[in-house]
Amino acid sequence: MGYTLKIGEAELDYNEESVGIKCTTIRLDRAPAFGEPTDYQNQRWPSYRVWSHDIKALGLTDVMFSERIDGGRGDFEWQGVVRYPLISDHPGAAPVTREHVEIVEAKLAAYKILHPGHRAEYAPLKPGVEKGNAYCDAQDYVDDPTYDSTLCRGEWLAFWLRWALENCDRPVFVNS
Repeated sequence: MGYTLKIGEAELDYNEESVGIKCTTIRLDRAPAFGEPTDYQNQRWPSYRVWSHDIKALGLTDVMFSERIDGGRGDFEWQGVVRYPLISDHPGAAPVTREHVEIVEAKLAAYKILHPGHRAEYAPLKPGVEKGNAYCDAQDYVDDPTYDSTLCRGEWLAFWLRWALENCDRPVFVNS
């Protein structure tokens, strides 16, 4: 199980049984791509475990998660402004603010300083290992920390948050 995460223009999703917020999937040729089905898109499909791990590694737990969702504080402060996390409820939606963008960019920059030489790429399979239709186990991939999946997710997050803030009238982060 995992999330579908989308960042973009908030749209009302209304029917006689429920109401919510969604955003349309878009693709940009200049957007991050790491060899996944969602390359160049404003959506990702991470597992709960992987997303939580990478958000913690980036120092963004309070920015991403509420107290009920994966141990966040429930809010964060950036330059004197208090904001709510991007995932307060699951499923749910949250407005994207300047503070979200700036803190994600700052934490990503700090992570890169702590991990010089790392690159936003997934580790390749070891020679002789073929992926086939099933997922491979961790031991099937090259053990080289310079291939940094946390950077992949952090760069995706920073790119699309910035894009939404600059291009949308109602920028939103949606999780389902």
